[in-house]
Amino acid sequence: MGHRARLLCRTALAVAALGLPAAAHAQSAATPDQAESGSAEADPEIVVTGTSIRGIPPTGSGLISVSREDARLIGAASTAELLATVPQLNSFNTAPRVSNGGLGSFAPGLRGLPTAATLPLMNGHRLISGSTQQTNPDYPFIPELAIERVEIVADGASAIYGSEAVAGVVNFITRTRVSGLEANVRYGMADDFHAFNAGAIFGQDWGSGSFVAAYQYQENSNITGADRGYRTLDFRAVGGIDTRSAVCPDANVNLFAGTIYAAPGLAPGLNTCDPRGPVDLMPENRTHSALVSARQQVSGAVTLWADILYSDRRDVVQAALPGQTFVLITAANPFFRAPPGTGSLFGYFDFRPDRLVGADHFDQTFRVRTGNATAGVDIGLPGAFKANIFGSFNWSRNDTFQPGINTTALTAAAAGTTMATALDPFGYGTSPAVVAAILDNPTDFVNRQRTRIGALKVDGPLAGLPGGAVKIAVGAEYRRETYMQRGQSGGVGFPEDLERNVQSLYGELFVPIFGEGNAAPMAHSLALSLSGRYDHYSDFGSTSNPKVGLTWEPVEGINLRGSYGHSFRAPGLRDLGSTVGSYYSAAALVDAFGARDPSRGAAQVNTILLYGGNQALTPETARTWSVGADLRPKFAPNLSASVTLYDIKYDNVIGTPSGLGALLFSDPTFAARVIRNPTAAQLSAAIANTVPFYFTFSAVPTIGNILDLRQGNFGVRKTNGIDFDIRYRQPMGFGSLFGGIAGNYILNYRNRLSPTSAESNSLDAGIPRATARTTLGFTAGPVTFVNFVNHRTGVTASYATPTGSSLYGAKGYTTVDLRLSVRLPDIGRAKGIELGLQVNDLFDATPPFFPGTDGIGGAYNPIGRYAAMSLRKSF
Repeated sequence: MGHRARLLCRTALAVAALGLPAAAHAQSAATPDQAESGSAEADPEIVVTGTSIRGIPPTGSGLISVSREDARLIGAASTAELLATVPQLNSFNTAPRVSNGGLGSFAPGLRGLPTAATLPLMNGHRLISGSTQQTNPDYPFIPELAIERVEIVADGASAIYGSEAVAGVVNFITRTRVSGLEANVRYGMADDFHAFNAGAIFGQDWGSGSFVAAYQYQENSNITGADRGYRTLDFRAVGGIDTRSAVCPDANVNLFAGTIYAAPGLAPGLNTCDPRGPVDLMPENRTHSALVSARQQVSGAVTLWADILYSDRRDVVQAALPGQTFVLITAANPFFRAPPGTGSLFGYFDFRPDRLVGADHFDQTFRVRTGNATAGVDIGLPGAFKANIFGSFNWSRNDTFQPGINTTALTAAAAGTTMATALDPFGYGTSPAVVAAILDNPTDFVNRQRTRIGALKVDGPLAGLPGGAVKIAVGAEYRRETYMQRGQSGGVGFPEDLERNVQSLYGELFVPIFGEGNAAPMAHSLALSLSGRYDHYSDFGSTSNPKVGLTWEPVEGINLRGSYGHSFRAPGLRDLGSTVGSYYSAAALVDAFGARDPSRGAAQVNTILLYGGNQALTPETARTWSVGADLRPKFAPNLSASVTLYDIKYDNVIGTPSGLGALLFSDPTFAARVIRNPTAAQLSAAIANTVPFYFTFSAVPTIGNILDLRQGNFGVRKTNGIDFDIRYRQPMGFGSLFGGIAGNYILNYRNRLSPTSAESNSLDAGIPRATARTTLGFTAGPVTFVNFVNHRTGVTASYATPTGSSLYGAKGYTTVDLRLSVRLPDIGRAKGIELGLQVNDLFDATPPFFPGTDGIGGAYNPIGRYAAMSLRKSF
């Protein structure tokens, strides 16, 4: 390397070390010799995300693209890690983990909107869910080497794709033509953490067809709260409260005489502990994934193709032990000890059952196996039209096992009168038989989902205009979804068998008003797109969603675009039909359930609360529009830039009124959900076909209120903001320099819990206003070096104070990543080898402080500084 190259290298390293957000492009790190040798938009046979018509880009909407070389340079071991580098996604700069504590879905949303409002696809086709809770499509686990590119349309797209495409679409496009064998291996470490992955891809391309097979194995260890010393729980010094738990391995004993006594000595005082220290911030994981793809042209007009993706993921999640409170133990229990000097014959014990479990946590296991298989035929038709006929069969199985405490057995042991039958609240004296009975209360479920799709699409040129060919696409689709649940929790079974059918018709028209044949001053090109889709669901009815897009290029290199459309999210099968549970809240306990009725004053009443699915749900709906500009100036051919202003109004958002407190009783939207002084018929109707969780219905006491807390179409969200992306690459004598910056800035984000409730500012509820990722890098012969800087502005949210709550603004969160890759000389055994070094979070950034939730403000990456070495080999 020459002096000039070394100087540039030192400059780049200095920028990286300082963490400066150098002008760089975040979503594509492609170097000049790697980038844009051909775009998908230039291929007349490729369908780009956001449109149904071959050979044209999505009209009126911006397209975020992450290429295969980008993914290679980023060094992401999974699709979830790759998405964590996109600033517009909610998962930006976080460690990928299963949502809902291991219940199934990896699902980052767009621009702070709910995850279910973004539709994931693979090669333009819908995917299966692996979750126990949701049935909306899940993000795929594609082998790293099999990813061709990821395309993101951050715009409403239900007119093209149907349900879930409210905030946008994330389309994972896999490689279809590979010659030979490639393999890679990576091992990385951080404090109290390690990760390993290895994979290979093999392919043959014989001109008229191709075959690709890829496999990847990955694993990582877990990270618990106790592994990260920046966590804190006592916020009294900054005006907050002490959130440490008083339910600890050493019991606290209450005699209801004004004094608490702390075990083991039972002196006046209070044992406190960290309830989330043993709990996973990131679970232990093992994942196998495999992809097989094949294509064959059987004649000049007919091509057969098929794609199959399978993944097998196992997560072991360290979960908190359930604290046991108000456990009555009397002097009849041989293990009972009264606090010194009290002479008490009883005590109410609060304790965490570490000594019964033999650990400070429960190991919950989740094994999720998913398959997505699609096969079809492309048929050339007269007039350059093409028919695409395909079918999909997608399946998933989620095996969930969660240990639990049998509170009935524990209560019986607390009342035991012999060493063989009694509970020892102080030590390890509880007999093994009693311990076994107390721990015999698992939640053990198997969930299976199936999606079957049959579809036909025809697209091609409809007519010729001076500006180009008018193109059209029309299609029809049939989809059948099923969900099955078997298993039990606490000895109670929750069988569910849910199903639906969906029939869809859609069409899209592309009209080039101005183009190469009739370009005029200030009208180098002008294109209009009209699209619409009709979906009929067997369970709730029909919905129609249109979209219009316009792209105007007044002069070559400057595109102005805009779109307007309607989108929707159908209620999931479990939103509609999940098991309804009935909870009994005694009058004295309504506060604990958020069931306090202000009209009752101090005289609260026995209450039944209903939870679960609701057959009366209707689709979530959205109105979206966006305007933007794309710049590729002729005077600066190495520069590209884009900016998009978007506005989304999201109505009928599905949620539950539980936890709303007084709002539940005062908001007119929820008036029908509160039944005061129910009649016998109303009571019978409320608890029919439900699962009794906390009492036997034959022993129902007098009920004063029924609260229907099942899901409903309540929420309203309004948000607007700006997406931006600037990229530049400059050839140099030694190689090239490249960089850019991309991100999202939220202008407004308003939320209503119901159409009649007060509006709140979601930017004061923990959503960051801005996210950005910068890139600065160079290539010099076989060496590529890149610096990424990830930034999220500080979040503002409410926190608990001794007298209520207040707002606190956390500082921003910034991390710096480095990537270095070196291609070895193509000599001997070194031929085709590339070595890589990656360092994430170079400076091991401490997450910003917030007086609540572990003392951390906003989403962050608990892995911290992470260093990994990789080796890639082509054969």
